[in-house]
Amino acid sequence: MSTPKRVQASLSSFFKPKAKAIKVSPQEARDEHAKSTDSQDTRGSQIVSADTRKRRRTVSHNRGESEDESRDETAPKVHKGANDQAQILPESVSDTTDLMQRLRMRAQETGAVVPNLQVTPVLAMPGSLEGTHVQLVERTPGVKYTPLETQVLDAKKLHPDMLLAVEVGYKFRFFGEDARIASRVLGIMCTTANNFYNASIPTPRLHIHMRRLVHAGYKVGVLRQVETAALKAISDNKSAPFTRQLSEVYTSGTMVEDIGADANDRFMMSVVETAHADRCVLAVVAVQVATGSVVYDEFEDGVLRSELDTRLAHLQPKEILVPQGLSTETLRALAAYVGYAIDYTERPEPLLEHANRAGVRIAFANSALLDAEAARSFSTTFYADNEAQAHLSRVLDLPETVIVAQALLADYLKPFNLDRALLAIHPFTPFRTQLHMLLSSTALQTLNVFADHAGNSNDAQLKELLMPDSRSGGNSTQCGNGSLFGVMDCTRSLFGRRLLRRWIAQPLVVIDKLRDRVDAVEYLKTVLDAESGDEDYTKSAIRGVYDKLGQLVDLERGLCRIHYGRATPQELLRVLRSLESAMALVPRDLDICEPRMLVNALSAETWSSDLRTTLSSWLHQINVSSAKRGDKESLFTHGPLFDTMQTHHKRVATVEQLLDDHVLEVRQLLNDSEFAFKSISGTDYLIDVKNTKAKTVPATWIRVSSTKTNTRFHTPFIVEQLAERERCRESLQQAARSSYALFLRTISDEYTRVRRVISALATLDALFSLAVLAGRPRYSRAELVDSDEPCIDVEDAVNPVLDNAEFVANTVHLGTDARAMVLTGPNAGGKSTLIRTVALIAIMAQCGSRVPAQRARLGVVDAIFTRMGARDNMLAGQSTFMVEMRETSDILHHATCRSLVVLDELGRGTSTHDGAAIAFAVLDFLVNRRALTLFVTHYGHLVDAFAGNTRVRSCHMSYLESVKTLGACVAEITFLYKLVDGASGDSFGLNVARLAGLPASLLKCAMERAHSMRVDVDSKWAARCARCLQHAVAQFCK
Repeated sequence: MSTPKRVQASLSSFFKPKAKAIKVSPQEARDEHAKSTDSQDTRGSQIVSADTRKRRRTVSHNRGESEDESRDETAPKVHKGANDQAQILPESVSDTTDLMQRLRMRAQETGAVVPNLQVTPVLAMPGSLEGTHVQLVERTPGVKYTPLETQVLDAKKLHPDMLLAVEVGYKFRFFGEDARIASRVLGIMCTTANNFYNASIPTPRLHIHMRRLVHAGYKVGVLRQVETAALKAISDNKSAPFTRQLSEVYTSGTMVEDIGADANDRFMMSVVETAHADRCVLAVVAVQVATGSVVYDEFEDGVLRSELDTRLAHLQPKEILVPQGLSTETLRALAAYVGYAIDYTERPEPLLEHANRAGVRIAFANSALLDAEAARSFSTTFYADNEAQAHLSRVLDLPETVIVAQALLADYLKPFNLDRALLAIHPFTPFRTQLHMLLSSTALQTLNVFADHAGNSNDAQLKELLMPDSRSGGNSTQCGNGSLFGVMDCTRSLFGRRLLRRWIAQPLVVIDKLRDRVDAVEYLKTVLDAESGDEDYTKSAIRGVYDKLGQLVDLERGLCRIHYGRATPQELLRVLRSLESAMALVPRDLDICEPRMLVNALSAETWSSDLRTTLSSWLHQINVSSAKRGDKESLFTHGPLFDTMQTHHKRVATVEQLLDDHVLEVRQLLNDSEFAFKSISGTDYLIDVKNTKAKTVPATWIRVSSTKTNTRFHTPFIVEQLAERERCRESLQQAARSSYALFLRTISDEYTRVRRVISALATLDALFSLAVLAGRPRYSRAELVDSDEPCIDVEDAVNPVLDNAEFVANTVHLGTDARAMVLTGPNAGGKSTLIRTVALIAIMAQCGSRVPAQRARLGVVDAIFTRMGARDNMLAGQSTFMVEMRETSDILHHATCRSLVVLDELGRGTSTHDGAAIAFAVLDFLVNRRALTLFVTHYGHLVDAFAGNTRVRSCHMSYLESVKTLGACVAEITFLYKLVDGASGDSFGLNVARLAGLPASLLKCAMERAHSMRVDVDSKWAARCARCLQHAVAQFCK
């Protein structure tokens, strides 16, 4: 049998057209593998010369690997099987049978023949079982471990809930079950080495792979080497393995992306609960680590936990920190948000706890801090240690439960080095104040205010896992189709987009602040509409700000990365350059007197010349070319940090000068006046000698390598000085890292002033976005009325999300006399669209935006509540009707005379009589409370019940009815989508059934049955009336 050229490492490349069947013996496999990997040592699979082994040990040592750490985990692994066949490990842990089937099918398609190779699945290897078993990295008595494995065992004992990526030379390696999980998620090879599974990734791709593991639901730790080979060689423990420390920890809620990532920044939230005899008090503290925003709240909640749901819907936390002792109702509410049950008593194995959960992550808090005194003591120490004593008093003035929630969050974030986000650099923001409208979680969902209202975003996460490099960075401005935010978002920057989202989530209710925002939008609209030649100096300068906003990087995220000490030199340069450009956008002599909101955003205090000077001095200290390369060693051009680095550079230069001078001595020994050192394959100062003269060199010279014609040597002096140079270079690297960290802290000291500039830019961007929206056709400025009982008066209004040329406009008057509108009409006639339109216009107006209507006069509402659609809640054990009733109960408890309530077909989840009775009672309650109410129903007698009530207006969506063929029984309805006064005569459900394509015979049967039921009901009603009349006559005759 002829020897094959190469045993391929990847199963996907085994088959090629017209390939011959191959039978590989174990020895042939080892020999061919040795050839294909260029003399790579694979644990005795080949014979390697002493010089090669020595050179490999030297290279491994220089890279920072111990001898058992230096194997290339990316090379194919060939093992001897029980049947003396070559065994090759697949690159993933997919099911082997399925994999071989697909390979055989591919072979048949291409005309190839399957080689006689046995594939060894990783899942079937010793030390692992099929199914849910995990190979945890734990110490087993009687097993001999390598020094590296011992180190990993100690780390896993301290951090059993993390996937650990261990730095080994130029790679990061995973061990045991960590390796198997990494192999599955990242699609990399998983092999066995010594006692555990092994998988590895290259160092330059670390952050990308960490992000993919985190988005798959895992908590990931990075174990880095904290000493180098050169420095270790002169230390007292040079024979011990390299010291490694846990340097970084990542989870879905604490992953601080780079400044080019998208703007979908999520919160990390802690939840604390205090139970009382008759009520439940909850506290939440949420931090957006990417931007430094901190939100807190303390509130009472009912059994449904609707208030908690509202905060979850607004903040959309990506990770929730829960302590022990939460009530069943709270756990059910959290489980409904995250999509899986939360159980303290039966927690799974740590590594499987979040497997395949790419959505919201649940983390468990340190319950020792639940005690109020312990939380206060922790907070006092926390702020004192971080030199933030000035902010401590503000934190301690917060409610007691909020202090506990803040302490739990700070304690959890400390291992991530993100606890600085809670240092109150800018004050904590209360979630609910008297300044903002309340939008319930149900309102956010049913009105489609945000397209991504759900906690889990599985489609986006799946895309992230499959295409990690396809994330949309830059200045993306569209949220997605089908949402109010997607329509209103015309921002040009990511920080402006975040602010606009907050404005939409929290519309204003204070009329003065609302009018200030509206005035600013109208002013900016004139700036955008002005012709180039007609602009005055002020408008021209403001227009220049708008034109340049899209060129700025994500300053908000970049500043936070600097504050956390995580910004790379490239990011630092981009942030500082963008800040300098931003400061140049606003002229120093800009004079603007109104509107007040623009005056505040463009104030001289924010855009001070002092800050401009400081930014300029930071940039002048940076070597631009070095920053673009990420070179910290030559990053600074002047100043104290530059002087420090120059000291280390001079030490390296001194050693190199000694080596350069050594050439004179070598020339004399070789008797060659033109001799010069050579650098080959990364090895410097080589003495290249012809083999014919190799025996004449001094015996003390050290042979490094050789070819057929030449041999290369190092003198003892060169070896000594190269080692010294390596030590000096590593000292230089350490000094560079320290100097860079100090420079970031210097910038972080100016966080508050820089943050003020970014906030002003975000405000301008959000206002410009509303100004662009104001320029669209059919949009008008709403007249805002401050009244104890608000009104809704809109003419020719259209739905902002569905707005197009064919959309039928409608006029709605509500609140002046009638406080409630009962809306009837045919199915699919536009009733739900109309009431959504009114609610969305109210939100837009109180954001400061123009609204899609010919004219609008609106009172300021304090909240919008909705009850629309039908859904159950299996995790909470609630049926469809139970969800409907609990949401209705929440509305009845919180709605005021200044609230807008939207109810769509209330009572349809139960029998007709019960549903109608509940609908009547709820409507009567809301009418008496005088809340603005839009009530859609198909109960015709409900309209009759309120016929004489002046506070209830009856309307319906108009239509045209014509009876056509199909047995002359099913009416064909033409929808006019126009709101008119009066009640509808029918709901015409059979017409929708016809439009849906139900068979004609079925429709005829249904129509006949409907007719007989109506006759039956009418006859019973007539008989009842006759009996009543007979009884009345009899009583009269007496």
